[in-house]
Amino acid sequence: MTAAGQPGECEERVIERLLVVVAHGDDETLGAGATLARLSDEGVSIGLCVLTHDDGSRHADDRGTDRGEAILNAARLLGIQEVNVHRFRDNRLDEVGQLELNRVVERQMRRFAPDTVFTSALADLNNDHRLVGLAARIAARPGRSGVHEVRSFEIRSSTDWAEASGIRPAFSPNCWHVVSEAHLDRKLSALRAYGAEREQWPQPRSEEGVRALAAYRGSQVAVPLAEAFEVARQVVGWRA
Repeated sequence: MTAAGQPGECEERVIERLLVVVAHGDDETLGAGATLARLSDEGVSIGLCVLTHDDGSRHADDRGTDRGEAILNAARLLGIQEVNVHRFRDNRLDEVGQLELNRVVERQMRRFAPDTVFTSALADLNNDHRLVGLAARIAARPGRSGVHEVRSFEIRSSTDWAEASGIRPAFSPNCWHVVSEAHLDRKLSALRAYGAEREQWPQPRSEEGVRALAAYRGSQVAVPLAEAFEVARQVVGWRA
């Protein structure tokens, strides 16, 4: 169930190769885990590009835990076939520079050759998320890639907190991807792979919080469960 702009303006297109570009391991799970599980079941080739490798900003001594194994375990549960984790530090992407981030994502995009990109929303409280979301859009710009659709997703405790903190414009979905209970269960299993990132209710990254968001997004379009996206660009009717 999709919409882009005015109703009827765009038509549904088949995704063949999807690249998910995120700042942190767990962003892909929180943002689109159930949709990724569904798309993998439908035969879509899915690649994951993660820019940071640790959770250093969560620790006073700056000695974070490497998330590499957790990222691979979560990817396996979601059906992601290819994973690339880069070695930037958590919540320090503003020290790297936008140009370097752009180049890293561009190299990944040239190698994987996706027709579709999922990434984080620009309306987000986390600066890493915004920088990576911008880098993904730059790398996927028309005429420089074979990407025909760019979607952004919401990440619990970052995108929703931006809205609650008065940051405008807020995340405004125009695409709802219907998912099943089985797909949502796989998303929750992938979240468990990240250990301490799974919080207790009423925190937004709790299993109850993730399930509540899927039910709420589903109710917006009269289905039981869904994940919501902003479609930044969609090109239909294109043939090579």
